Amino acid sequence: MEVDQEQIQVRLVSRQEKYAVPEAPIRVPTSFKRFGLSEIVNNLLSHEKPIPFDFFLEGKILRTSLAEYLIEQRLSTENTLTIEYVESMLPPTSLSAYQHDDWISSVKEQNGLFLTGSYDNMVRLWNKSGECVATFSGHSDSVKSVAFGSSNDSEAVVFSGSLDHSLLAWSYSLENGEQRELFECKGHKGPIESIAVDNKKELIASASADSTIKIWSTNEPEEDEEQETTTSIAGKSKRRKTEKKSDRKIKTNLSTLEGHVGAVNAISFDGNDSSIVYTGGWDHSIRSWNVEQQVNLVTKVKIRFFLY
Repeated sequence: MEVDQEQIQVRLVSRQEKYAVPEAPIRVPTSFKRFGLSEIVNNLLSHEKPIPFDFFLEGKILRTSLAEYLIEQRLSTENTLTIEYVESMLPPTSLSAYQHDDWISSVKEQNGLFLTGSYDNMVRLWNKSGECVATFSGHSDSVKSVAFGSSNDSEAVVFSGSLDHSLLAWSYSLENGEQRELFECKGHKGPIESIAVDNKKELIASASADSTIKIWSTNEPEEDEEQETTTSIAGKSKRRKTEKKSDRKIKTNLSTLEGHVGAVNAISFDGNDSSIVYTGGWDHSIRSWNVEQQVNLVTKVKIRFFLY
């Protein structure tokens, strides 16, 4: 008798209770693949409408016939196979596409709107239909991170951090499509890798390759705020208005958090406490900070051990 005509004893098991069948061993042709085994399970469950299942042996999905599996594992038909099965899920279907001219570095969603940052220096706002409703232009280098600020039925505020060392803020009117550049957060000496807005939409935090984290308010300034410079008197930094290079309003940071050794490339506010932020850096550390007291609360470092 040929292998594909032989039978083998199997025990069918499932962790999905609604699809469980008696675990008593039954004999099935070794020529059976996924489809044949699905038929058996559906018959045992008395399903009028067949349901497709996926089958696993020793934790690996069955992609061949049982006969081929036996040969591959050097098993005989004298063995009893325990086969686990689960309902087969169809792959997700794409609803819409959001096309860009370059790499997409960041995506955020809020109230049915999608905000994207791209390496083409642009920030874009999209609706659920995949239509680009606004393009924000102002960065001179790639956009690394984006975030939503406060929004309502008539207006949305968005932020973006870039390799050009700047964090920009815009407002977009949901009623007439008008957009306005609100301000530039200026102060980082290196690329901005990540930004985050607190749940109250009152603070925005930026993590930079210059090893620092800066905290800013989200309020639009009435005029340029004074910038901290390297000029010092008696060891103290002095604030003065710097020369403007554009018409945008300049905002200064509320505080600067220092402690990371190397670039800081991830940041997030605590979901329940806006005074706490979490950061991750190239120094292999995850840190929590109190932005009001400007202190590093906890540092967790992954240490690698090398055996020689």
